[in-house]
Order: sequence, then C-alpha cells, then structure tokens
Amino acid sequence: MRRSFALALMFSVLAGCRDRRPVPGTVVPLVDPRTAAALVPPRPGAPTSDRPSSETFALIRDRPPPAGALGVRFGEPRAAILARHRTAAVPCRESREYVFCNAPLEPVPVPVLVTYEFCGDALCSVAVDATRTSDEAVLMREFDQLLAFARGTLGTPIHEARHIAPGCRGHLPVCLPSRQSQLDARWSWPDGPQVEVSVDPMEDDALQAQTGVTWLSAERVRHPAPDPATTPVDAALGSSDDAAAPSP
Repeated sequence: MRRSFALALMFSVLAGCRDRRPVPGTVVPLVDPRTAAALVPPRPGAPTSDRPSSETFALIRDRPPPAGALGVRFGEPRAAILARHRTAAVPCRESREYVFCNAPLEPVPVPVLVTYEFCGDALCSVAVDATRTSDEAVLMREFDQLLAFARGTLGTPIHEARHIAPGCRGHLPVCLPSRQSQLDARWSWPDGPQVEVSVDPMEDDALQAQTGVTWLSAERVRHPAPDPATTPVDAALGSSDDAAAPSP
C-alpha cells in the first residue's frame, strides 16, 4: 500500500460507493429498484410489481435537507476543500472527479477514509468508508456507530433495515449481495439531497464488506456518477516521491 496505494485506494473507496447511480431527473432511493420493493411490506391488496410503489419513496418534509457534510458544503470548489485539508494536515489524493482524504474535516465515531466527488468544480457528494473486513462484529459495530452519528444530525430515516438471516451468522459479507442480510438506512428530501448508511460487500473480495455513509447533493441525485472503472487517475498518483498517500 505504498507506491500504488493511491490507485488501490481509489478503487477500494469507489467500490464503497456501490453503484449508487440515480436516474437523471428523478429523486430515487439509494438502492437497486429491482430489490427495493422487498424492503417495504406491501399493503394488503396492493398490486405486485418489479418496481417499488410510491410508498417506498416517502420523502422527508418536516426538517431541512443537509447543505453538506462533515465540515464541507455542497457546491464548494475543489481547491478550497484541498486547502482546508492541508491546513488540517490531512493527506489527500486526487483523480479527475474525486478527491480522497485520510479523514474528514469533522470527526466521526470510527476511523474512515473520505471521498469527495465533484460535478464540474463543485462538490456534489461526500462518502466515508470505514473498516474493510470479514469480521461480522466489526461491521455491525461500525454500522451502529455511523447510524447513530447520522441520526444525530439528520433525524429519523425514511427506511432502516437490520436483518441477518440465521444461516448468515459468522459470514455476513457473503449474504449481502443476495439481500439475505441487510444493514442500511436512508434519508431523502423532495428537492434531491439523499443520505445512506450501509454495510456493503466488496466487489473484489466476496468475503469482506465495509460500512459507509454517503451524502448526495440535489445536483448529484439528478445526474449519474461517472463509471469508477473508467475514471482516470492523475499521473502523480503513481509517484513514490510525492507525500505519503492516505492510509487506513
């Protein structure tokens, strides 16, 4: 995790973003619509469908949406965020759409790496990723801590799931893709901002998972994210002569 760490970090952190790509022009939850319907029990007599009903997408109207997260604001320029991390002595690395930093500007209850995504030069999402591990106890503990942290600033989520199937005990990560087990919570507002806390499997290791939180601005909700697999990394990221890359 030295010379090539920045590149590896980009893909491990972006894997933590877990294909959160809303359809342009709509406000949708941060889950796959093919499986979202299973998260909310159907009303008696309600028609079945492979798409969730409108009740699945209840939006928050009784409290203001977040204007940013962890000491930064949506719309803030990249240079300003990088300068503030330099002042705080927090190492960061850049790619074209993203900035990856060793820590956010405001503390969270567990050690995390933070990813800032930019739409143009304006900040449009903030994501933190906690421990990458196969240890079920660690995943559940960090989920509970980050969920409590998010609740403290956002209030009650529109959806919350904490379910581990009996046969999944001891190997939680392998049960996450099939939704046999699920730990997540979501917040959505009518004008677009969305937040999700979740435990998600790693794309490169089916035996590991990671807890994370993602804050999306209205701008980010309206436009899909770039494909992480094709996101170029600045040439400087591969240089061992640069300052030390962020480390978990």
